[in-house]
Amino acid sequence: MDDAASEELTEALAHALGTLQDGLTGSFLKSVGSGRSDPGDPAGAWQIIDCQLTGRVPHPLKQADRHSALWRDLTHALNRQGELRGGILLDDGLALFVPGGSERPARLIVLRDSTLFDAAGEVTGGLTLYPSEQRLLKQLVCGFNLAAAATLDGVSHETKRSQFKSLARKLGGGSQAEIAGRALSRVFLEIASFSGTGVSQDDYFDDLLREFAPGARTLRLRSRAGRSHRFVEIGPIGGRPVVMLHPMVLPDFRNGDLGALDTLALRLIVPLRHGAMSQETVALGVSAHLDHACEGIDLARRHFCGEQADIMACISGTAYGLEYARRHPDRVASLAFVGATVKPTTSRTTAGRLRSGLFTLSMNQWHVYSRLMDFYVRRIRRPETLKQLLLSVYRPNLADVAIIGAEYGAPFGGERLRKFFTSSVQSIKHDFYHQALPDWSGFPAPGCRTIFLHGAQDFIHSATDVRALAQSLGGVPVVTLPSAGQLLYHDHFEAVIGLYRGFLEHRLE
Repeated sequence: MDDAASEELTEALAHALGTLQDGLTGSFLKSVGSGRSDPGDPAGAWQIIDCQLTGRVPHPLKQADRHSALWRDLTHALNRQGELRGGILLDDGLALFVPGGSERPARLIVLRDSTLFDAAGEVTGGLTLYPSEQRLLKQLVCGFNLAAAATLDGVSHETKRSQFKSLARKLGGGSQAEIAGRALSRVFLEIASFSGTGVSQDDYFDDLLREFAPGARTLRLRSRAGRSHRFVEIGPIGGRPVVMLHPMVLPDFRNGDLGALDTLALRLIVPLRHGAMSQETVALGVSAHLDHACEGIDLARRHFCGEQADIMACISGTAYGLEYARRHPDRVASLAFVGATVKPTTSRTTAGRLRSGLFTLSMNQWHVYSRLMDFYVRRIRRPETLKQLLLSVYRPNLADVAIIGAEYGAPFGGERLRKFFTSSVQSIKHDFYHQALPDWSGFPAPGCRTIFLHGAQDFIHSATDVRALAQSLGGVPVVTLPSAGQLLYHDHFEAVIGLYRGFLEHRLE
């Protein structure tokens, strides 16, 4: 789990329980970022499941969770206990429920019995909890009062009162809430102390790609100035290397896309820009961000391509391809613009006004614009909020709406897009800025083969404007995809990559 999500979760737990001891917030935050427990391993100490609620019934956001054995166990257990309360009782553990907030989805934290009871043993000073007391402790943690616990187990209320008195003596608490809080506090403290130093912020993109693009490879290279750069690599190792400059967020590469790259023998090297898929919080100015991006492109060229690189700039990657070609025209063999940002359309629709306002702010009031983007990122931590925003922006185009629909379908249910967006704010700020006023001066350089591959239905940067620009640049070829809008992946990626391969082989001029 990422550090931001860890902090949200910790705050929510502290609010819900009201009994966490001082100092636990930082310890638990470090632990959840440390990767002590593999989220895909049900035998781990803890597991997080992001959910949405329908009538007080949680439903996992990710398809992988919905079809897991653990979720089947949780569903059966919830049916058995009748209502969610503060959690779900499992035969060998429990799932603590954390309500969603304005900036986060609802969550279930699954803890194994061994994790809870080992921690409780630390609180009791080694006194043994009998099975009946262990059962009651789990019920208290899950929000049952004594009467509800007695009804669930088919015993008398007096039996549960007797068990509670014994449990209270051993754990040292007075109220039912205090006993549950003391046990959980120790659980989180134990996890934190076990977890060590945690995951480096710079490693977060590894976690994202393992979760959402297991067919991709990650690597790091260091520049001569000592700066570390991160790269994503997809396609066959022996394929022709191409430096791909990503849009605001990395596209969703699926098995069919990887198969197309294998068939066409193309190897995409993607230098990640500063702040993309990262927990890095250091903001860069416009010129420093461009410097960093161009340095990353040059590292990719030098290590994978040789003296010259074939560059494929996708949507907001346009600005960085142009800047690199201006700085190093002799190092660019070809430059293809996929969904180029040319002259953004700002209509009188709600989405048009939003874009227009952001474009204007980015050019004239960077500080205000930056704060506004931070505000939007906090809002879109909730999956449905991001979905509504995207549908609002892309509603004029059914082709793009279909791509968003695919993002919110199987297998990720919108989680990929949400996590990629919220972890890329420092990069997205600059991407949006460069879309507002794209700089095509000094391009194309002599000897640099160029092409535009563009969605015919792109309503933000229209194909008409692309053709006009291409003509002004000396008649650069333009190839349009009739059924595509601005978002050129999912249904359109194989067609795009096929056209691009034809361009590289001089079959498309």
